[in-house]
Amino acid sequence: MIKILGESHPDQVVFFDPALSSQNVGDEIISSSAREWLSPLFETDFKMRVSTHQKMSFRYRRYLNDSKLMFVLGSNLLKSGMLIGFRQWDISLFDALQLNDVVLVGCGWHSYEKRVDAYSSLLYKTVLSDRYYHSVRDEYTKNKMEQIGITNVINTGCSTMWGFTPEFCENIPREKASYAVATLTDYNRDPVRDEEMLSTLLRNYDDVSIWLQGNGDRRYAASLPSFRKCGTISSTLEAFDEVLASKEVDYVGTRLHGGIRALQHGRRALIIAIDNRAREKHRDFNIPVLERDAMVDLEAWIKGGQATDIHIPIAEIDRFLRQFERK
Repeated sequence: MIKILGESHPDQVVFFDPALSSQNVGDEIISSSAREWLSPLFETDFKMRVSTHQKMSFRYRRYLNDSKLMFVLGSNLLKSGMLIGFRQWDISLFDALQLNDVVLVGCGWHSYEKRVDAYSSLLYKTVLSDRYYHSVRDEYTKNKMEQIGITNVINTGCSTMWGFTPEFCENIPREKASYAVATLTDYNRDPVRDEEMLSTLLRNYDDVSIWLQGNGDRRYAASLPSFRKCGTISSTLEAFDEVLASKEVDYVGTRLHGGIRALQHGRRALIIAIDNRAREKHRDFNIPVLERDAMVDLEAWIKGGQATDIHIPIAEIDRFLRQFERK
């Protein structure tokens, strides 16, 4: 049986990685943050990265057999219906022959959904570890897991936030910069409010650029009247990091992890909430968020004075990471 499933790989750690084969650079922000925290715990082990977005062949899964540990590096890939339809983590019960004892790292629920169906419950209970704590990004996801009987779950927030200590947040500026970076979301459009966001930024900043985080963002942004007055930043994390590192800049936009990356660079940021991810992070951890239908309040934030007061669950993060020491 072992030969059928593949050779044993006891010195290998597997990262199921949302950044691979992704059309959203935000997945790179999630992946790089998770690997930054996990990799030092497994310095002598071989690290293998596998895309969460693509179905694996039986032959390829053989390379994963008997790995020391398997981690899912975040993103909103958990959902109530895993049997049919779109899956951001493309696995099935057949995969459970070679995938088991998998650990979640800052994962979240795809959207606000109804009860988890029987197939999805069985899949998660079969694939996910019952020996280790799982890390999820918000209380909503933790509750969904507990509803199907998976109780070894800790709400740590997304791994992108784990460095946002009180000391770190204290050094984030409170006053307006002269330059702003915006983002838009091609798959969740509101041309009226998104145009209002851009026009407000153009009135209040000397220079405004749009970071094109997603594959379809350029086409959508170009449809808005204010686009021609804005600069653009290439759709790479390196280009975005260069701007964040080299200029005094504020971030305002609908891309959650664009805002998180700006915060990681110690920049003032306001995330425009368009789905459950930003709302739940704001509710649980006080990430700076403005509802899209409250765009009238954007100018007040721009004028400055607000502290960035994020409350990360330090004890829970430590509890999650320490379980892997000397494993």
